[in-house]
Amino acid sequence: MSIETARRPLAGLAALAAVGSALGRWGRRSGVTDREAHSVLPGDDFVVNPMWESTRAITIGAPPEAVWPWIAQMGFPGYRGGWYTPHWLDRVQWGIRVRSADEIRRELQTLSIGDRVADSRDGCVYFTVEELELGRRLVLSSSRHLLKPMRSIEFSWAFVLEDRGLDTKLVIRARARCQPRYALRVLAPLIGIGDLVNATSMLRGIKQRAERTTRTVQLRVPEVDRGA
Repeated sequence: MSIETARRPLAGLAALAAVGSALGRWGRRSGVTDREAHSVLPGDDFVVNPMWESTRAITIGAPPEAVWPWIAQMGFPGYRGGWYTPHWLDRVQWGIRVRSADEIRRELQTLSIGDRVADSRDGCVYFTVEELELGRRLVLSSSRHLLKPMRSIEFSWAFVLEDRGLDTKLVIRARARCQPRYALRVLAPLIGIGDLVNATSMLRGIKQRAERTTRTVQLRVPEVDRGA
């Protein structure tokens, strides 16, 4: 066997390892730098020493006050404004027939600490509002999002808006611990893929809605009479 022939399996394994590493990275983070991925965010203290964590972000061409209303009304469509993921994805994954809102709903803009945010058709799965600062951050927690073989789960979900002048950087972080411990290890690849697809779609959905709303408002602003 030549040296070149012997090296081929090793090169294949190295390529697979690289792909696996990249998938693992995408399953836990996107749109953030190393520093941002490891920085402390609101809500981190609700799940200490998480067994699984993801941090994702997107830059939105709108100020925080134009982004916040979409955050405030999130929740299971029908109860609240939806999660802004594509309708076909909602139907395939969860059988949801109601679409996420494409408009800001005033009746859904009021949130308080301790409120429940529904995440199932019957309302038995829900998040609880743990932290709230209007226009800045929303932290949700849940012990209801169980997947077999989990017996219990501690889950936190933080939405943080960073004011960047005319733009907003929206960062979301999910953290989880569960019992038995092996359950999350077994489910980690599935959860990572699900988080990558759903959280990324959610960020894009919020971006599209906030930017469209901002453009619409700008178009409605009357032009200054230059002859005045």
